[in-house]
Amino acid sequence: MALEGKFDYRPDQLPMDAYRDWQLCQVVGPPDTWADLPAERLDWILAVDDVVQQARTNLEEEAARG
Repeated sequence: MALEGKFDYRPDQLPMDAYRDWQLCQVVGPPDTWADLPAERLDWILAVDDVVQQARTNLEEEAARG
């Protein structure tokens, strides 16, 4: 799915709702797959994804150091 248009947001100006929606699309799938889930569940999914990403980053950094 290609996104069209131009977005002139600096990273510190990115609307958090838009970022949260984008992140959910990356983790769960299209909005129709998660639109009916409770907000608490979606927040939990994003929190778990953040922890997994951080753990992956830590392992990669350790491997790079030798």
